[in-house]
Amino acid sequence: MPGANAVVTPVNDPLRFDAPLPYVRRYYPYGFPVDIASDAREVMELARESWAIYGARFDETPMRVHVFVSEGSGGLPPAPVLRGQRHLLNWVSDQENFSVCDRLQRFAYCHVTRATVADGIFFRWHFLDAVIYMLLELNYITSLHAACIALDGAGVLLHGESGVGKSTLAYACARRGWTYISDDSSSLLWGRERSVIGEPHHFRFREEAPGIFPELRGLTVGRQLDHKPTIEVLTADLAIRTAPECRVSYMVFVDRRPGSRATLAPIGKAEVLERLQREVPVFDPALDAQRRAAVESIAEAPAFALLYGSFEEAIPLLEQMVRAGGAA
Repeated sequence: MPGANAVVTPVNDPLRFDAPLPYVRRYYPYGFPVDIASDAREVMELARESWAIYGARFDETPMRVHVFVSEGSGGLPPAPVLRGQRHLLNWVSDQENFSVCDRLQRFAYCHVTRATVADGIFFRWHFLDAVIYMLLELNYITSLHAACIALDGAGVLLHGESGVGKSTLAYACARRGWTYISDDSSSLLWGRERSVIGEPHHFRFREEAPGIFPELRGLTVGRQLDHKPTIEVLTADLAIRTAPECRVSYMVFVDRRPGSRATLAPIGKAEVLERLQREVPVFDPALDAQRRAAVESIAEAPAFALLYGSFEEAIPLLEQMVRAGGAA
């Protein structure tokens, strides 16, 4: 213990390299371990909202995420821009709100302001959850812009551009007894043929959803995410079945056109591969083989193009598809 006359040398730490992070907790997004540390209790509360419901499923070295919060000089920043080279990626909103992700170290950190953290949905979507999703994407999974549901043990990926009604159709199926796995992004597990993990504990709807499904009326539209107002609901509050993972038996490319009669037409493997490979983003070239293998495994499943105007007509076609072929 230093004496009363001891000289305390100030620490020169302009990068906050040794800044204390007193709040630490391990969570298991999608079942993978991640240790989250922060200097703000609010961050841990938001991490709990995102990930506390998940349990451990995969025995991997924990990923690490550090979050620093400052007072800041303004309000909510713009949505961040993502850029990267090789094993490094970064998100930048402004000089006070940014994140960095290192694939090789399985580590990410964020610097954000209190105004950013105060908008919990914005902070989770663009910073906390974003860096965790990216660490998963760079180490364990390949994500597709697709909802995932299952019937009689057969998983069905509903693939399509934003706005074609994937989430609405997935929820409508779940209301009829299907099992819900994911509403907008489905993740192919590396090394497991045609195996998909999802986010079954949350459902995100667009603002028009309460007009379609009466039980959603009265819910508040949250922060606009990726240019679309979003309602986030816990599936525990919905009368549907859920599962964290399934084996994909069918691939369905969704195209909603109001007034159209529902039709289901087969698609060849070559076209499926071309569509999926066009969507999957390029990351570190060292990951190409893993990501390509995941996409190619999904392309082995029977695939169809679904044109529909209303989900009431589309769902019977999907049910006929599954029950005619079983769990392929």
